[in-house]
Amino acid sequence: MSELLRQDGPSGFRRSGKMLVVIFLFVAGAGCSLITPASVPSEDSRNSRHFDRAMHRIDTDLRQGHLNDARHLVAVWRQYPGLDAGQKDLLSREKEKVDRAFALYDTGQATQLEKLGRYHEALRKIRQARVEEPGWTSLSNEEKLIRIRMTVKSSMSPDWKSMIRRLMVLKTKDPSDPDLDQTLAWAWASLSQTQYAGGKYREALLSAKEALSFDAKNARATTVSHSISRMLEDWTREGERKFRKNDVRGSIVFFRKTLAVDPSWLRARKDLEMASEAMGADTVQNIEKK
Repeated sequence: MSELLRQDGPSGFRRSGKMLVVIFLFVAGAGCSLITPASVPSEDSRNSRHFDRAMHRIDTDLRQGHLNDARHLVAVWRQYPGLDAGQKDLLSREKEKVDRAFALYDTGQATQLEKLGRYHEALRKIRQARVEEPGWTSLSNEEKLIRIRMTVKSSMSPDWKSMIRRLMVLKTKDPSDPDLDQTLAWAWASLSQTQYAGGKYREALLSAKEALSFDAKNARATTVSHSISRMLEDWTREGERKFRKNDVRGSIVFFRKTLAVDPSWLRARKDLEMASEAMGADTVQNIEKK
């Protein structure tokens, strides 16, 4: 630098200064190109953050009772191939939490169904809970108890149909006897409860209607009728949910299942017509054959 000043004077200094500036900018630019990629997060880093947020979301959904949402997140991340050993272990623990939550929910549903006398539905719920938590011996014991109660309920039931036939003979002889009407309502309601407990929902509904024709305030017949109505409502909603998800075949199964119990269920009939039109006549006929 001193030689440049001595040789060229101020003009030489300006030329040398320009060269130094150019060199500095080149080096600085090269330095920036080396630093920038390191500052951008990698795809693995982004996926790791997404995974952590998903695991937190699962815990939140479980606390808030959104079990289906939690199960969906677990299913999505189980299909992701890029998890390391620690992430796989954490996901496995989250799946256990979700399965346990579903098992508890299904067990509670089974208890409520059993109280209503809907033993077959309660049994299905317990079996589902056992799939979700195969290690719970209490679920196996509960399934055995439900089976025993179903057997006892069936064996203790008298021959209600024979009793009703005898009462109807008396009814023809004295059609205005109010006590006979109350007895017939009691017998029909008892038959309805027995049929309902045995999963014969169509017969149970008809028997309940017979009981109510003799006594419109019969509590047991009313309970059976309302329970079947709620069940048919659930089946219809499930059919509509499947239809919205483009599972037209699955929706038709639920609509037909509903109408098999109550052919007058108008909502299911309209839904079935719409689903059948969407599916096509040939396909619907094949479903009927099955």
